[in-house]
Amino acid sequence: MEDAQATLDIAGTEAGDPEVRAAVWLLTKILGDDLTTDEAGDPRIGEGVAPDRIISLTDEEMRHGRKSASRLFDGRKLQVAEEQSSQLIVAIEPVPANAGDGRGLLAVIDQVEKQSGLTVARVIADGAYGSGDNRAGCQAREMDLVSPMAAPADAEVAKANFTIDLQANTVTCPRGHTTTTYRTIKDSQGRPTKSFAFDRSTCEACPLFPRCVRSKTQGRTITLHYHEDLLKAARERQHTHEFKVTYKLRAAVERTIAELGGHGAKQARYIGTTKDLLQSQWTGAVINLKRLFKLFRGDMNHMRTVMMVTARVRAG
Repeated sequence: MEDAQATLDIAGTEAGDPEVRAAVWLLTKILGDDLTTDEAGDPRIGEGVAPDRIISLTDEEMRHGRKSASRLFDGRKLQVAEEQSSQLIVAIEPVPANAGDGRGLLAVIDQVEKQSGLTVARVIADGAYGSGDNRAGCQAREMDLVSPMAAPADAEVAKANFTIDLQANTVTCPRGHTTTTYRTIKDSQGRPTKSFAFDRSTCEACPLFPRCVRSKTQGRTITLHYHEDLLKAARERQHTHEFKVTYKLRAAVERTIAELGGHGAKQARYIGTTKDLLQSQWTGAVINLKRLFKLFRGDMNHMRTVMMVTARVRAG
């Protein structure tokens, strides 16, 4: 720690050099990510993992990622979109390993519409993309987002099993008890929402109490999402035959992702997000060419004609 601080002091005399400023920022970030001081002012390794922690000096954009509770990885992950009828890749890009899969959905849609000149009418995506904010964004653009809600670990006491009446401001638990008691709170984005609370004594008398209530002093609470109405509609929709038939179409992109992996997309060959983007797009282009050969059954003249017409439409 003393050596690092001495280095920062020396670097401060060369603050006008862009490379020195970049190195100072990197060293300061690493120290802030991994070190704290105790009561005596002595440095020690911090507990836990800092948000957006830098894990590599050679690739500052690399991050820790997680496939599951037991499967970890370092680097970036790929976000892939394909057109359903042709199964051609229309977007592929690396995103930070620690970023939520659904965070960039609307940006990907913008990219697809800009490059193709078409309007996206329906998006079929896995559950990570079915957030309330994504559903609201798609609704505002008159797009149909087909994405399942996550299955709870204990469905009987899960929020999805409570009856929420947004007009009457009531919440009813699976055992038929209703509460009208709520307080207004703010979500992580500072937006107002409601948190409903059940009476502690009512909960304690319920046989589901040990599974349902985590608090040591209060009864069960149900916090609404800012877009709770859209999430409620999504929960109801995913039990319909129409939803199940439509969502099955998503299986095609899993085959495409597996094919990308077979062509080396799972392993980055270069350092940095920009070069990873080039690698992923080159790999995606190879997959698309293979798909075009299958679509045109070897009729190269037909394929050239279609590609020329497509190019003229986009240029016009």
